[in-house]
Amino acid sequence: MTRRFFRPVGQWLAGTALLVSLGACAGGIRSVKAPGYDQPIAVVADVVPEDGPQVNQWGGIVPEAKPTTPVDDGGLGEIGS
Repeated sequence: MTRRFFRPVGQWLAGTALLVSLGACAGGIRSVKAPGYDQPIAVVADVVPEDGPQVNQWGGIVPEAKPTTPVDDGGLGEIGS
């Protein structure tokens, strides 16, 4: 027999051996359910409105009424009561 026959057969055997060894390594991995796995991940927040004026993230007071006059060019309109 010649090298033309042995080289592809050897490569095929090497590839098969590699796949079998990788399969054996991956076969040892198992998932285990942790205690409490069936508990909910998120908890619904109970939002309670605060008394008094609302404060935004920059510390400013949020008015309860909308401006009565149109706001032009980014200016602040007058707050109606």
